[in-house]
Amino acid sequence: MMANLFTLIALLGCLTPVFSEASPRPYSLGVVLVVDQFRADYLMRFEEKFLPAKANGYKAIMQKGAYFPLADHGLFQDMTGPGHAAILSGAYPYRHHISINWFFDRETKKDTYCVQDDRVKIIGSDGVVSSAKYGASPRNFNATTVGDELKNIDRPSKVVSIAIKDRAAILLGGKRADDVFWFDEKTCQWVTSDFYKSSLPEFVKKQNAMIKPLIKEKFSWGPYQNIHYCTKDSIRTPWAIGETFKLALATVDEMKLGKGKDTDLLLISLSSHDYLGHQIGPNDQHMESMTLEEDKLIADFLNKLAKKLPKGLDDVFVVLTGDHGTPPHPKHLPIERLPSENIPEDLVPKIIEDALNTDFGKPKEGKWLLAFTEFQAYFNPMALEGAKVTMSQVVEAARKRLVKEHYIDEVWSRDEIMRERKVPAGEYGVVLDRTLSFRSGDMLIQLKPFFYSDSYPLTHMTMYSYDRYVPLAFWGKTFKPGTYRQIVNIVDIAPTLSSVLGVLPPAQSEGRVLNEILR
Repeated sequence: MMANLFTLIALLGCLTPVFSEASPRPYSLGVVLVVDQFRADYLMRFEEKFLPAKANGYKAIMQKGAYFPLADHGLFQDMTGPGHAAILSGAYPYRHHISINWFFDRETKKDTYCVQDDRVKIIGSDGVVSSAKYGASPRNFNATTVGDELKNIDRPSKVVSIAIKDRAAILLGGKRADDVFWFDEKTCQWVTSDFYKSSLPEFVKKQNAMIKPLIKEKFSWGPYQNIHYCTKDSIRTPWAIGETFKLALATVDEMKLGKGKDTDLLLISLSSHDYLGHQIGPNDQHMESMTLEEDKLIADFLNKLAKKLPKGLDDVFVVLTGDHGTPPHPKHLPIERLPSENIPEDLVPKIIEDALNTDFGKPKEGKWLLAFTEFQAYFNPMALEGAKVTMSQVVEAARKRLVKEHYIDEVWSRDEIMRERKVPAGEYGVVLDRTLSFRSGDMLIQLKPFFYSDSYPLTHMTMYSYDRYVPLAFWGKTFKPGTYRQIVNIVDIAPTLSSVLGVLPPAQSEGRVLNEILR
């Protein structure tokens, strides 16, 4: 009996936590690379033109890592805000509440940006940026990220997120990031908000000092000739990607990322791919040029990063993915066989107003619609009350009229799905159920395949494969190299990384651990 007791004590003594102070960290640094508007087929289409694997660009990540050609965002409307929100939270919009980039706030009765926070100020090199339209923070984001969870158990990890777009940087960084930086082209500088820091770090000010003189200079690339730096057109070129990586490398130096007691996270989103894609579409030769330039810039970044760390890239993991895809531009489609059209967004509200005026009469106060954004309709409660009609009646009347239009696929009621649980059958129901939140419109409209809105020359905002599928790759010593042909979900990234790093998945996470790629 006593011998058994000693044996039990000895066994219990062996069961120390995986990440005790004496245990080695799994990695010194984790790098998450998100390419904005990165369709799943870009890596497949251009693989032969990428740098060789030894150069550490796209091909290295594909061939040395665990590569999934098809990873599914699976949302009703796949776009930057919801896409970035999912990557490190492992959650869908019905839980994290970032369902679209812009929503109508029913309380303030104003169009609101997904990371808008009027309680905070934008901070640049000289302090508060007075020209900023709004403050920005993750307060609208009802979730935590992998980085947040590292800090929630008091791990000494540093977390930094960088992107040209504020929503990309903020939603990757989460609530507890040490630093989050994005680019303000109006003032030609990297900025943050006082949600994170009351002043911009000195090393970021140095980067801004090197950029600012470029305002007076011009350059040319691809479709843009003789353009000034720090303009919208310049953001659509590889120049902005290069500046993103310059700041990332400066951050590694100044914050000593990868040299601490635990795994640090460097989160980078390459926004220029999206800005260019909206203008010219995925089949334009300049999108191929952009992708090949990214390949070189990623290789240069990773090679320089390797020289800054004691064990080089052997002690680093890299995750590569995208936040959404995009449809082909009509100019590259045989429209007589495969109809495609850019639909003016302001056309649909007029149709809705006319239909409801015909069926129920004009409202005594205001209009039937309070707002119409991202093809989501927000109805006026006073109009419904005055006409003594229900939301279901209004949506049904609008739906009957809208489905007659050649570009409308289907129309749904938010309340019927969320409150009455009248969830459509099949994939539509799955996607709507995981996407809708209290911020969603009262009525949601799905365009037919290859039709899109005129918010830009080309817009991604559907649940079709071209908008929802992106590539996904994990490169590092804990991941089994290979090409994995099964479709996985983007929400699987967070729990997989959490498993590797030894933390709980983020609070709202519902993805699975991709055990098939783990050593």
